[in-house]
This record gives sequence, structure tokens and C-alpha cells, in this order.
Amino acid sequence: MEKTKCFSQSDLASYIDHAVLDPQLTIEQLKEKMMIGVHYGCQSICVNPGAIDIAKECIQNSKTKLCVVCDFPFGASHTQSKLMQAQMIIEKGDIFEIDMVMNYGLLKSQKYDQVIDEISLISEMCHQHHVGLKVIIETDALTDEEIKIAVDCCVKGQADFVKTSTGYLKSDHLQGASPEVIALIIKAAQGKIKVKGSGCVRTRERLIELIQLGVDRVGVGCSSIAQILGEDYD
Repeated sequence: MEKTKCFSQSDLASYIDHAVLDPQLTIEQLKEKMMIGVHYGCQSICVNPGAIDIAKECIQNSKTKLCVVCDFPFGASHTQSKLMQAQMIIEKGDIFEIDMVMNYGLLKSQKYDQVIDEISLISEMCHQHHVGLKVIIETDALTDEEIKIAVDCCVKGQADFVKTSTGYLKSDHLQGASPEVIALIIKAAQGKIKVKGSGCVRTRERLIELIQLGVDRVGVGCSSIAQILGEDYD
């Protein structure tokens, strides 16, 4: 096992999508929190569609990219609504990735073809414009067997990543990107799709543990970024 000291601050930051998704933040608060991710050199900042212009201003002349959520946080909109939102996001330009929430109610209803068709439509649109697609399957709402099926749906829909959580599900027991859930997803993925762990990643040790398990990206919220990467920037 690799030790914590083997990972520099910049190494860890390269795995992180810095999530700035709280809908009650003011414009000034959005800018302040986005700039934290930029200063750390995170892989991207992940924002709501309405904050794209603010985010593009913040990441200008930096190596940090722009990730935007789609149909967040419930994923229950009509497919055409998701497509329209994804198109509007892409038309803003310079979008690195879209994180779309899967309609996990349909998955739990065993309407797998509908779930796959929706992912396929969004992924085709994204890939036509060289935008990556992550699909949030909301693992805390699913059984282990449903998680495996959700991963298969993402693979068949040709998404680039399967992602665990939105961070906005209400439940008495939330695991988020626990090592057990990540191990389950990676085994189900069989190397056919990348994995993003998001939710309940609040320490440097947990981030490193997930990296060692094989995740390709990790979502980290504003409240945890300094605790994970340190108070001072490189």
C-alpha cells in the first residue's frame, strides 16, 4: 500500500472535482469558493448551469477545467428536458464534462432500457462536442444488485464515468463513496468505464484510499477541501 506521503498536494488535487453546488450561495460567495478549487489546481470545479459564466471567469488562465451538473440533484426530469439542458450547457463553450443524474427511480422500477436510452442520448450529444459525461447513479438509494445494474446501464449507454452520489439525497444512513461501494462499482465496471467517488469524502486518508482502490476522479465539497489538501496552497 502506498503511504499518504507518496502523494503531493498537486497529485491529490488532480483527482478532485471541486463541487460548488450550494444553491443559496451569492455570486460573491460562488466566486470565492470556486477560486479555492482553482488555487489548489483541482482537475475541475463542478457547478450548476446558472453559474457557468462565473466559473469560466474564475478558471480563466488556469489549468482547472469546468464541469457542469445536469438535472441535478434528482434526475427525474423528462429525457427531453435533460437533453435541452445538456445542449444549453454545451453551447456555452469550453465545457470539460457534464455530470448528469440518472433517473434512478426508473432503474428501481426495472425499466433498464429506458435508463440506457436516456444515457445514450446524452452521451451521444456530449461526445459530438468532445464533452465527457459522468452519470450519477445515487448509490445510497440503491441495493448492491441495483448498483451493479446501474453500472451496466452506464456502460451500455457509453458514458465516460459512473459516479456515486449527488450529496443531496436525504436518508438516515448515507455511505456516499465508501470503500465498500467503490470496490463494488470497480468490480462491476470491469475496466469498461471510469469511476468517480463522490459523497462523504472528507479526509485526506479517505481520498487516498479511494485512489488506491482505483477511482479516476473524486468529488469534494467546499467544506472539506482545505481539510483534505491543507490550509496552504502549493
